[in-house]
Amino acid sequence: MDWWLKIITMAQRIVFIDIAKAVCIILVVVGHYVPDNSPGWYVAIHDVIYTFHMPLFMFASGYVYIAMRRDIGYGSFLMRKLRRLMVPYLSTSVIVITIKLLTQGGMGVEHPVTVSSYLRMFYLPEAGYFLWFIWALWWMFVLVPLFRTPGSRLVLFIAALALHYVPLALPREFCISECRSMLVFFMLGVVAFENKWLHAFVNGPGWRKTVCASCLFAVANYVNLTKMGGVGGTLASVVLPYAGIWFTLEVSKSVRDGSPVQRRLMAVAASSYIIYLFHTTFEGFAKAVFRKLPLDSGLWYVFVPEALVVIASGVVFPMLLFWLFKKYRATRLLFGL
Repeated sequence: MDWWLKIITMAQRIVFIDIAKAVCIILVVVGHYVPDNSPGWYVAIHDVIYTFHMPLFMFASGYVYIAMRRDIGYGSFLMRKLRRLMVPYLSTSVIVITIKLLTQGGMGVEHPVTVSSYLRMFYLPEAGYFLWFIWALWWMFVLVPLFRTPGSRLVLFIAALALHYVPLALPREFCISECRSMLVFFMLGVVAFENKWLHAFVNGPGWRKTVCASCLFAVANYVNLTKMGGVGGTLASVVLPYAGIWFTLEVSKSVRDGSPVQRRLMAVAASSYIIYLFHTTFEGFAKAVFRKLPLDSGLWYVFVPEALVVIASGVVFPMLLFWLFKKYRATRLLFGL
């Protein structure tokens, strides 16, 4: 019966990690909408999101990678990741650059492009800076499988920890610098699955853990947002990514099994990669429409509905694209499905 219990436990782990991924991708969409006239409370929310949302994505990626790891050759593994990551990156880059070239003359396109962007996309996230995540994740999948034992992966985690906090100038090309700064969180996910103590801590339920995680996250953000200097401010900036990861995991585990909230979040999680690839495009269209309307976005009762529509556009329309892309072999290949 041990094998059956292992399968059940694995399913539970993936569910709460998937819920965390769903929360994270929604935060990514929210974080990419911050107009110049945003009220102070919204800017504060944006600043809180940016303290931990990408570390959380990396943690979830590392956790799922090691949990689902199969004994296949290094070359075969890289080919899978090439199809899953880089082919969709190139497909999306071509689409987004083309849309920008066609519309930036008559619409207020953020981060305009040129024809040469079709060349630069092979070594820079030219279609949109947010695509750095795919480059960084690709390099992690190139590196981490070379460390074949839990002990060697623990050593890599320690090395990644040092690389994260030691100032080191690396080239912008191929997003090597972003990979260096985010590797520690990917490896934290790996170690959290493989280390017996961390595994029990991450997976174990308990309201006391949720309260502790919430308090730590709230206090660290208060210190960070109030711009406290000295040791307290430095410590808060260091703690925040880890506190945010812990807080989100605890909240994700509290979502009741089979509830409507869980079902909706699992649908978001299933679409998360397509949402990540296309959310800025749909947000951009929604923002362009609102710019044409005679509305004063500086008023809170105008800003809030506008923000909700823009953010919903960045989530709902890519989800519809995901279900459409799944139907056809060509789009499944182009977008890593």
